[in-house]
Amino acid sequence: MLLKNKILILLSFFLLLVIGYNVYLYTTSPKTGFVLIQEVYNGFDMKKEFEKKYATTLNARKKIVDSLTFELNVLLKKIETEKEKNKSTIQEFNTKREEYIQRKKNYEEDNAALTKQYDQEILTQLSQYVKDYGEKNHYTYIFGNDGNGSLMYASDTKNITKEVLEFINSKYKGAE
Repeated sequence: MLLKNKILILLSFFLLLVIGYNVYLYTTSPKTGFVLIQEVYNGFDMKKEFEKKYATTLNARKKIVDSLTFELNVLLKKIETEKEKNKSTIQEFNTKREEYIQRKKNYEEDNAALTKQYDQEILTQLSQYVKDYGEKNHYTYIFGNDGNGSLMYASDTKNITKEVLEFINSKYKGAE
């Protein structure tokens, strides 16, 4: 009976040891995952809202440019049909043409700047949300699967920048 109790205690202890070890491994091993960056980016509602705002802006600007194009064509036809060239009509045409060129150039620059601004805002917010998700769900790393090895989130406890910097500087100086 005493032997059975010793065996039972030993087995219980061994079982607790195995369970404890598994819990330790589970809690200390890094939780990792990855996201398909393009899919997350394209599915992000903020991006979809910005696309609509951008399309609205583009359409408004296109209407203005189209209106200027129409006015230029009307003036050009008027100039072409006049027997004696009216200098004021030609001057009006040249002024409109300059306005058209300048506005089109400004719109193209503004469209590029707006695209860059929207992309930056989207990426900043997306990165923050991925970080929030990683922290909330206890991830150590979240990788971005876009072919360039990007890291979307990493726990601060895994940041070895200082140590690596000290090592590479030491190595550079020939100490390592």
